[in-house]
Amino acid sequence: MTTNDILHRIQTALHLSPEEMIAIFALEAMPIEPAHLKAITAKAGSEGAEICSYEELGTFLDGLIHHKRGTVTNPPPPDTEIVLDNNLILKKLRIALQLRDPEILIIFGLAERDMSISRIKDFFRNPAHSKYRLCSDAVLNDFLIGLDEFYFTGNK
Repeated sequence: MTTNDILHRIQTALHLSPEEMIAIFALEAMPIEPAHLKAITAKAGSEGAEICSYEELGTFLDGLIHHKRGTVTNPPPPDTEIVLDNNLILKKLRIALQLRDPEILIIFGLAERDMSISRIKDFFRNPAHSKYRLCSDAVLNDFLIGLDEFYFTGNK
């Protein structure tokens, strides 16, 4: 999945307006122009589409946490480089939306992906842990599909 797809699917699933998206970016001190937002949420290959950087996606996810949960009390030091991968995207969405394991199980079920709670927990483990499991693009895609369905049914 591309970063553009991920950002677009989050916007769609959570029913975020362009104004809300701009405000979420602003919470993390990343001003974004409406034209650029439209370009990075456009489908890849469409006219005017621009690549959404990992920094932009990560900043948006941090802003979403800030927007939904309030100010982060223990942010990482500014010099810390964080690699944004599918596991971290999943984790940031779980934090922002305050999802518990049963809700995540429902979300995967809505996307017709069979998961167990122990397998879900493996995605959130420390990468050095022996049971850590990489979140594939297909798993993240199914989560975002299920998330759209979950919020479509009125579970905001």
